[in-house]
Amino acid sequence: MKGYVSHQHTYDDRHILDDRNCLVFEGVALTTFGSTAAKFGLVVITLERYFKIVHAIAHRKHYRNWMTSAGVALPWIGSTACVVFPGMFTTRIVNGECLKHSVWPNEAKAFVSMHLSSFL
Repeated sequence: MKGYVSHQHTYDDRHILDDRNCLVFEGVALTTFGSTAAKFGLVVITLERYFKIVHAIAHRKHYRNWMTSAGVALPWIGSTACVVFPGMFTTRIVNGECLKHSVWPNEAKAFVSMHLSSFL
C-alpha cells in the first residue's frame, strides 16, 4: 500500500475511510452543514412570524401543531440536500489530494452549483 499525505491526513488506499475523512474533515462538511441549517432555520422562523403577525386570523384558523415539527425538520432536510449530498458525490481523492466539490459529471452542474453555493 502506498500512502499519501495531504494536509496532515494520510491516505492509505482505504477508499471508504479516506473518502469520509476527506469529505468530513478536510471538506468541512459538518461546519457547512450546520451553518446552512441555521440559515434555513432563520428563514422558517421569519416566515412563521410573518404569517402569524400579518395574517393573524388565517394563522389562528389554519395553523396546526404538526407544522411546528415540520418547521424544525425542514432546515436539516434542506441542509442535507444542499450540502451533504452534493459534497458526497463531488469530493474525491486524486493523487493523494482531497478535491472538495471539484469532481462534477458535467460543466452545467458545476455552473449551477457555483451559483447556488453563493447563496448558501
